Amino acid sequence: MELNSYSKRSIPPKEREEWKKMITGEIEHNYRNFVLKLMLTQLRREVAFGMTTMPEAIDRLYQLCEKYSLAVQPDCKEIFKSW
Repeated sequence: MELNSYSKRSIPPKEREEWKKMITGEIEHNYRNFVLKLMLTQLRREVAFGMTTMPEAIDRLYQLCEKYSLAVQPDCKEIFKSW
């Protein structure tokens, strides 16, 4: 039953500036979740080479974190502190 309490607000709102800073690398963090780390590397490259826009990159990062919210909780708590 405890899983249901994580439903909507288990990750910070998409409007938070930290999402963009994670992609730009402004936030230095040693990511615990390997899939999150890989996604950020890929998104940084795609934005740098003009293959995707920053809003699209934020959407994709957010969707990944939303889908695997329990797995990315430790990283989110360190980066966003609270939400």
